Amino acid sequence: MNRNKKHYMPFFFLLFIHTSLMMYAFYKNKNRKRMLITLLSGMGLCFIFEYFILSLFKAYRYKPKLFKNKDLDNFFGAIMSQAVFVPFTAIFITAFKIGWTGKVLFAIFFGLIEKLFLFTGIHRNNWWKTRYTVILIPLFFNINDFWYQQLRIGTPMFHFSSLFLGILVNGLNLMYSMSILRKFRFGFERWHSWKEHFKVAPIYSFILSMATALIIKNDSGWKGILQAFSFTKIMDVLVMKSGIAKRNFRHFIINNLIHLFMIFWAALLKKWIYIDLRKRKGTTAEVEK
Repeated sequence: MNRNKKHYMPFFFLLFIHTSLMMYAFYKNKNRKRMLITLLSGMGLCFIFEYFILSLFKAYRYKPKLFKNKDLDNFFGAIMSQAVFVPFTAIFITAFKIGWTGKVLFAIFFGLIEKLFLFTGIHRNNWWKTRYTVILIPLFFNINDFWYQQLRIGTPMFHFSSLFLGILVNGLNLMYSMSILRKFRFGFERWHSWKEHFKVAPIYSFILSMATALIIKNDSGWKGILQAFSFTKIMDVLVMKSGIAKRNFRHFIINNLIHLFMIFWAALLKKWIYIDLRKRKGTTAEVEK
């Protein structure tokens, strides 16, 4: 495969920078579970944003040249830029209570990176404008701060939303990883293209994540686990019978391992959100960072 290093290396360089910011924030903050849940929630919101802006409305295109397939390449660049770099930075800002000035400076940094990517050909805007990036990123940083505070005071809507988004993030990551490894692909036409896959697969993940969150929230014991697993198998039968998923989607071991992993992950998330965070809230010795 002919890969142009000058295209994909900046993504890994930025990954190192933003991962370092995120790890330092976790190192310095005592409320690591709340931080992790906020981070997963922010990543989930970014995944949803990317689904509409990138998969449906084709706002821009990335060209890291890491994958031979252009659609896979585009998705990799977009997810790294929007659903990794931005929420990693957001959790750093939230952890250290950085104000609007710092948020705007970080937004300008992202805007300059986008301009550099446009100049070097790594990125191309269709109808998106760099000014949208600079305007929207500080708003997302503020949402992240607000989300963290709602988890701190125990707002039920944010507890459930965090459970759903935390399940969704891991579900989408697993699904796209398995897709890249050619384990399955979704679509409506006879030939399931990658463009179709990135439109259809997230809907499958959204439905499964919401159903799992609703079931596990009410019962994270064996009864709830069996109910959630039964729902996933019903969904699998439906996508197979309808032809939405390719035949190798029915791989028994891989499919069931993914479903079970996601359900047990949901049960663990529920414990962190609905039990551990509440216990910490009631601890008078907690020092807010």
